[in-house]
Amino acid sequence: MTNQENRSTILEYIFRNAPVARSTIAKQTQITPATVTSISGNFIQEGIIQEIGAEDNAADCSPGRKRILLDIVPDKVYAMGIEFTSRHIRFSICNLRGDTVFQSSFSVKETDNGNITDFIAEKAEDILKENPSFAASIVGMGIAVPGHIDAHQDKVITNSSLCPQFSGEALKKRLNIPIICENNVRCMAFGRYLFDRSSPDTFAFFHVGAGMFCALIENSKLFQGTNYYAGEIGHTIVNPNGKKCECGKYGCLQTYCSETWLLKYCRLLYESNADTILPSLKPCADALTIEDISNAFSLGDTLVGNYISTALKYLGITVSNLAIITNPDKIYLHGNLFSNTEIKEELMDYITKQLLFVDDPSDQTVQILDYDTYAGASGAAAYAIKHFYISNI
Repeated sequence: MTNQENRSTILEYIFRNAPVARSTIAKQTQITPATVTSISGNFIQEGIIQEIGAEDNAADCSPGRKRILLDIVPDKVYAMGIEFTSRHIRFSICNLRGDTVFQSSFSVKETDNGNITDFIAEKAEDILKENPSFAASIVGMGIAVPGHIDAHQDKVITNSSLCPQFSGEALKKRLNIPIICENNVRCMAFGRYLFDRSSPDTFAFFHVGAGMFCALIENSKLFQGTNYYAGEIGHTIVNPNGKKCECGKYGCLQTYCSETWLLKYCRLLYESNADTILPSLKPCADALTIEDISNAFSLGDTLVGNYISTALKYLGITVSNLAIITNPDKIYLHGNLFSNTEIKEELMDYITKQLLFVDDPSDQTVQILDYDTYAGASGAAAYAIKHFYISNI
């Protein structure tokens, strides 16, 4: 490897494994101890990493000099992450450890149907002006988008009405900041990888939102695939005789489990005068939210409960199939719907039943994460740190 590659490899290893000794870095990265010592010394002089004391080896009573442990300097630089969806635009500034030092959210309605690129640029400029202590140390900006990136044509491949207006190149020129764009769920996955040291080097990140997507981190690398099929788990078929999806196929997973289709079904229930408690929760069908649907489920609404149970069954089958086919060390599930404890438990029950044929506890393979509305934005910041800091150090 070149010196640049060695520097990036060592720094990323420290990001993921700190506090860590030089000898461990050398062993795990297979970079010579002399090179690790030299590069880590340079990093300390440059203020990139720091020595945080000696290793506590009292427990094993091992003889010899205690090893000095290394860690990153978390506030050396910062990154801004931005995620836009059909409903919200969220901004997050993170340090190198993933601590959020600033965040804000705006409704898409605030754009007044204007240009999403201009709106993001204006808000980013305002945020940087209002936070000069961070602005001077911004290493780059990551943009989490609801679709796939076509970098050659500077556009996002998606059915979102906002995306045709978005231009990463125009944003880069206006802000004069290094910018990188990536799918929002891939950003969430990378944020989990870089900022959560307990996450394995190979895992799947399955997000259920307005749509559905599954990102893969494989041997510490974000899996991209060779075409736009990669990650589109919401368009796997779970019922060939099911409803017609926006993609033209019938019975796609997302026609049962995505927030868009859950809301569509429950709004139809509301307007059809069916035997449901939904009208008691909101004054009109359009005002219904995922939280309302979750409440109806907990309150024993039979129609809502039956629909969600069917959705969870199909989701459980899909997650177990994912575990069997890709065999990641971990599958993370993320979505607002899973904030409901009863829904979470029912889903885990379906997954467990699907994986009973192997002697491996499913609760160690599958983890339902706490819902984080800023996961896309902070993940985009992590992606910027990787590209503009770690890879260019």
